[in-house]
Amino acid sequence: MRKLLSIILFIGTCVISSFAQPKADEPTVQTQKIYFPVSLYDDPKAFDKAIPTVAEKVISNLSDKDKKEHGNLVDYYMLAGNYQKAIDEIDSVQKKKDDLIDNVEFKIYSIARLKEKTNGGSFDKIFKQDYEDAFNKLSFKKRVALSFDSGGLIFFKKEYTALIEKLKKNKEDSLSIDDAKELSHKYSNYTYYNQVYTLISPIISDPQYRPMYPAIKEAKYMAGVAPVKEIDEKPDPTIRYKLLMELTSFDGKDEAVKEINGPLGEVSRKINLHVAAGIPKNRIDLVIIVHASALYAFMNNEKYKRMYGVENPNARLIKELQDFGAKIIVCGQAMTWFHLERSDMLPGIKQALTAQTVLSTYELKGYKFYNVGW
Repeated sequence: MRKLLSIILFIGTCVISSFAQPKADEPTVQTQKIYFPVSLYDDPKAFDKAIPTVAEKVISNLSDKDKKEHGNLVDYYMLAGNYQKAIDEIDSVQKKKDDLIDNVEFKIYSIARLKEKTNGGSFDKIFKQDYEDAFNKLSFKKRVALSFDSGGLIFFKKEYTALIEKLKKNKEDSLSIDDAKELSHKYSNYTYYNQVYTLISPIISDPQYRPMYPAIKEAKYMAGVAPVKEIDEKPDPTIRYKLLMELTSFDGKDEAVKEINGPLGEVSRKINLHVAAGIPKNRIDLVIIVHASALYAFMNNEKYKRMYGVENPNARLIKELQDFGAKIIVCGQAMTWFHLERSDMLPGIKQALTAQTVLSTYELKGYKFYNVGW
């Protein structure tokens, strides 16, 4: 009997243990920590020196599933100095997407680093020459796609800076795997694109490849229009374009309050697209109806600063839209429930009893409705 009980207990223990053991692809590693002293955040040289080790540990903790899904593998390989792996990964993604310019800057960067190591010479010179050769072989459309401006760098820097501030506030001498992944990705975007942009700016600076801002200029890197050749379908420039845009969302978190409201930037883009397509500015009638949390983007500087500690970054864009001829109307119902007064809003903004009647009235007048959400 004792022998039978012992066998049962042994089997039970084995069964329980087998259930407790993680499967090969289970992300149990997420509970692990990577040593990363908080003092590094204030020591740029030591920080840069420590990042490759962080990337290596991130790679070693990736599951097979993570690697198959690609994600930010290129960032991790490049930070770890494994440039051949980075090239292989880029080749794999390009083949899968059938897109030979996906991550092409990083591929040329990695090739240049390997050439520098093997043959010597100046990395900057190798990269710049290789990039120019590759760029000149591309179609017009692909050259446009690669001709990003410094607005993207500003975005990458803000994302990276915000993450660093968040990690510093934690006051921990370690990183979770998730934090290490995010740090590696955002550090990579900021540092590599910053260096790459300096080298390729003379190559991609031809105005024919750059985004256009024919009407609204304040919403940089949100409202740009890519130049297109060989256009077959064109709008009729003789009719009136009556546009009704509904805005309902606002991101009031962290760094977002310091940026232009996304939906408001999209309104600007739609206007720029119409004008760039050949529609005269004086043939466009624009009505913007604002309710729900989007109201916060239209507050005056004083009210915005009391709420968020900074002046309203949307104020200049809203004034530019008004100068373009936009009629901006806020919903009186939403103003009531969001505890906002007319005096809290920027000058020139109209108020309706409800957004619903503005929507029905202007749609019945023949306005084209756009739900500009984010």
